[in-house]
Amino acid sequence: MVEAVFTLPIFLWVLFAMLDLGIAALRMNALSDAARRAGRSAVIHGSMVPERTGSWGPTAYSGAVADGSPMVSSLATSIPTMEPEDVSVQMAWLDGDNRPGDRVRVTLQYQHTSIVPGLLPWGPFDLEGSTTMTILN
Repeated sequence: MVEAVFTLPIFLWVLFAMLDLGIAALRMNALSDAARRAGRSAVIHGSMVPERTGSWGPTAYSGAVADGSPMVSSLATSIPTMEPEDVSVQMAWLDGDNRPGDRVRVTLQYQHTSIVPGLLPWGPFDLEGSTTMTILN
């Protein structure tokens, strides 16, 4: 019984640390996947896309997933463990235009906070998923 007094707190600390880092890894993967999805959408909305579809860029976009912009409206389902208003999105057309062959970069950022604040030695830290793709049409 006395052994439990010493080992149980250590065991629980390690368990919570593993859970917290596991959630952070899940969120990091979700951000990377959502950035790739947004990048794939951006590369098919270049300057040569039919007018009824609408082209995106070359003006940079900055906002949150919850903003309701057509550029990011589909991303809410790609970030299941995060609130859409807490995930920031930046889209930048790196070559200054949205013609075929130009590049677009999509970056998603989120601040991860621990599941048990104060218990673990690390505080909130930033997670980021980014992709750069070439515009197709």
